[in-house]
Amino acid sequence: IIMKEVSQPVLDGMAELVNIGIGRSAGCFNTLTGHHVTLHVPNIRISSIRELKEQMPHPDQPFTAINQDYSGAFEGTAVLMFPLKSAEGLFYLMTGESEKNPENEELWQVTLTEVANIIINTVMGSVTNILGKKIEFHIPQYHEDSLDHILGHTRFADSASVAVVHAEFEVKEKDISGEIVILLTDQSVEVLEKYISDAYR
Repeated sequence: IIMKEVSQPVLDGMAELVNIGIGRSAGCFNTLTGHHVTLHVPNIRISSIRELKEQMPHPDQPFTAINQDYSGAFEGTAVLMFPLKSAEGLFYLMTGESEKNPENEELWQVTLTEVANIIINTVMGSVTNILGKKIEFHIPQYHEDSLDHILGHTRFADSASVAVVHAEFEVKEKDISGEIVILLTDQSVEVLEKYISDAYR
């Protein structure tokens, strides 16, 4: 099934909803790290997983990624991704340990999963609060792999198309950067589209 076309005003409205959530998550991130986090305005598009893998930078390079499924009024997967070097910088900010090693492997996974959990919950929670909808988050999953494999193992791997929300963030003084990728099923897009269309009537 091919997802129907979504108009640019609806895509802009969806991006604004997500941007509000990302802005709120920046406050949590600032508190977590003790440093100023710059968040860039997200872009949103309708894409296939294959197209997404082709468009994202360095799909064959190692990424630390935490993905979290959610269901309810919305259904989808939110993925928080860091290049491995950036993940090490974030780990240092949070724990004071400079790099991952066999002794701190568990702390590494717990720390980065908790960061992802907070950001994903803040972003998606903000969107659903604005819409007056409820979603339930499933247990987050930690991955360390190429972007190609990470996206290939999501529930969307065989989907014709999905809504892709992409936002980049950075902590300039610590040379940490990363990106949030949120994938939405067509059901989620329909809910958002209805809300936005009603709001602009």
